[in-house]
Amino acid sequence: MNNKFSLSLVCSALLLAGCGDNSGSSGTSTNAPYSDAINESLARSSSINFNLLGSDADVPLPSFLLFDTSDHTLNIPLSSSSTGLLNDPKVAMGEADGWSTIMPFTINTNLPSDRTLKNDVVMMGTIPFSAHLNSGVKVAKVDVDLSTGVMSNFTALTAGVDYLVASSDLKTIQVLPLKGFEPGSDYIYALTDSIMDSEGESLGTSKSYASLKTKDIDQAGSLDLPQKVIQQVEALFAGYGQVTNSDNIIYSSWFTTASAGNVMNGTKAAIAQTIAPNVAPSDVWKNLANPNNLSAATLDNLYNTAVSSTVQDFATAVKNDMMFTSAFSQDSADKLATAYNANFADPNIASIQVYRGTVELPYFLSDSLEDDAWKKTPWRSAMPSVLTILSTLSSGSDSDKVAIATQLAGLGITDPATQLYDPEYQKLLIGEKLTLANGDQLDSTRIMTKYSAVPQVRAVKSVPFIMFVPEGAAIDSNLPILQYQHGITNIKESAYAFAMQHIGGAMSGDAPFKPYAVIAIDQPLHGERQLSPEVVTTPLDATPYMNLEYLPVARDNIRQSAIDGLGLRYALNMASNAAFNSLDKTNVSLFGHSIGAITGISSYTIGNTTLNPAIDSMFSYTSATLANPGGGIAPFLLSSETFSPEIKHTVSVSGVPAYRTHYASDCYSDDPNSNISGGNCYTAYYSSISDDSASAEEKVVKATIDATLASFTFAAQTVLDNVDPYNIASTTTGPILGIQDDMDKTIPNTVATYQTSGTEPLFKKLSLVNTARDTSGQKVASYFNFASASEHSTVITPQNANDVAANAEMTSQIVQFTLTQGNATGSLNVDASLLDASKNPDASN
Repeated sequence: MNNKFSLSLVCSALLLAGCGDNSGSSGTSTNAPYSDAINESLARSSSINFNLLGSDADVPLPSFLLFDTSDHTLNIPLSSSSTGLLNDPKVAMGEADGWSTIMPFTINTNLPSDRTLKNDVVMMGTIPFSAHLNSGVKVAKVDVDLSTGVMSNFTALTAGVDYLVASSDLKTIQVLPLKGFEPGSDYIYALTDSIMDSEGESLGTSKSYASLKTKDIDQAGSLDLPQKVIQQVEALFAGYGQVTNSDNIIYSSWFTTASAGNVMNGTKAAIAQTIAPNVAPSDVWKNLANPNNLSAATLDNLYNTAVSSTVQDFATAVKNDMMFTSAFSQDSADKLATAYNANFADPNIASIQVYRGTVELPYFLSDSLEDDAWKKTPWRSAMPSVLTILSTLSSGSDSDKVAIATQLAGLGITDPATQLYDPEYQKLLIGEKLTLANGDQLDSTRIMTKYSAVPQVRAVKSVPFIMFVPEGAAIDSNLPILQYQHGITNIKESAYAFAMQHIGGAMSGDAPFKPYAVIAIDQPLHGERQLSPEVVTTPLDATPYMNLEYLPVARDNIRQSAIDGLGLRYALNMASNAAFNSLDKTNVSLFGHSIGAITGISSYTIGNTTLNPAIDSMFSYTSATLANPGGGIAPFLLSSETFSPEIKHTVSVSGVPAYRTHYASDCYSDDPNSNISGGNCYTAYYSSISDDSASAEEKVVKATIDATLASFTFAAQTVLDNVDPYNIASTTTGPILGIQDDMDKTIPNTVATYQTSGTEPLFKKLSLVNTARDTSGQKVASYFNFASASEHSTVITPQNANDVAANAEMTSQIVQFTLTQGNATGSLNVDASLLDASKNPDASN
């Protein structure tokens, strides 16, 4: 993508406010008193494009230059046409606390019209590989002391192993992370003059970079800090032998990656405070942490459960469940009832009883329909940013320093530089409002970051649950529990489709049997959790939950799902109704499908993250089955056969005038019978302008669409990175069974242009061993082959006559894995004929 911004740019950004660059735009010679090496580099015909001023301003992303050091969020300059609202992807990126760990970064070049980059490209699969580019780009991980800016613990990354350098057009240089960078970490990179153009001439630097690189001029004001950073980066690469000397470097930068899981861990920690007998939820979410002034009685009812007095056997329940029959048909309900009556003929021996109830869960999103606040309003922090506080104490005015220090002391924080990094002191900030000397609120925006990781509570929701409990004389006590998290556009009642098979499959051997119960709630904005008949996610409309118009809310819908799942797990500890009497609340496993596996990996990871040994078991899971999840959410959505056409239409109709005109004139109609869907319209149009016979004008439109989609993907993934499963997987512990369908049309197995996107890269990140090779471990994955005919939802129920065997095998594996607490007592029995042994052969390495 072309990451150019008009300036305004860094000159209006925090780091370079009021900056000036007397050298003008990049060019050949300079009158500045630079060293001979810099002047020689500036005189070269081809160069790196890095400009801080003018209409050609260009800062390669990612970069520390577009980072707001006061609160640790991105600070992306906006065009004059921007709405300034979160539906502008550049504004949305300002909600991120770092750059994406998986998105490629691009460095533009200035080349004479008759030159390209040196073409030594060979294809590595679908990726063009250049030996000289890979030798000319250096990347390293470092630690950065934010109080001093000093970088340490230099660890060089390896080209071709950790990252790949490529150029698809021989004009731009792209660095693609092959394994993903670590979340919440700092990286530096440098380009050297071993990179050449097509005439064999080394690339040179730019005047803007020379002004930061030079040691002959000490920059002042807004350029002082950037110069110090650049010189430190160059010294590290030279000092650790990555370059001969710093004269070889023609461009370098530093960037911080987005955190992953910090906000959800902060939310869990806030919930955990209420376990203490003298701490109620209303004591935690007080003052500004409770912006809608929810009553203490309402808040203090959190995590309580209520169970309906109406209890029905499975057959009666499914036939009369309006949610199930409206979503899946009465015929499906009748068939399930018939199967149940055949398999559970004597209820005195064994039956499945269906319970319904509610669990009180905190809602950190907006539920207001007024002005569509529900889709425009992301989570907001219940506490001022620790980094903003420390920044004010370090560089604020004397009067502001005194004002903030005095207020902190009143809260018991007397040594903020040390204490504010301690969670025990951070919790003292929850609900508090700190003001500057003039009375203005410090950190009034309250963006969620790793430095402000506890959300405001906006509502308490009575969330309906459904629970399937095996009962009867042949059923043992202390039954395990399987918590089910459904996929996007689905509902909790989809559990009817598999609960009977799971419970029946677990009743093997001699009585008493010890199968597991199944419990489920709806994802936010699904099923009974609709905000209105129009604001509900259904198979006909995934946009309420997906919400790619307001990217931070899309991210926080995932956060809400994950915390809801964890909240249900936690609430089971206190569930005292007779419905739970036969259940072992310490043995809870998780089963997530599709988006339920994407949110489920967060519920599972956060639940199993140690907080306090005395209470960890109240949140932890025994095992998890993750069926058809994916990492690299934005890239896989843009590659999904199910979702990509509509997404590409939505992005293009908003950002590409020519396509918008085409859609209005050729596809849209007030008559629903004549209207062509956005996805179909886009697919046909894009195909027509991609043809060899396309006109020059159509080729320009295609290039515009491609650039618009690339920019959107970059922005979307940057925002979603905080909750992306690929990043969350960095800290996941506990047994996991992964399940993948071959050539999944909803969540692709892999994405050709992104090595970290899709299901297989996620399973590799989780170190899941292929069960077709080894069934003995507690981190395993079953890759169902093409011959199995399995589809995206086969794991829930057969989709046709061809995938019945695959469904039975998936059910068998989940039952075995769950009953053995994640394969802890033996090896899975699998049907290898349905599995693909070639997938992820080195996942455990």
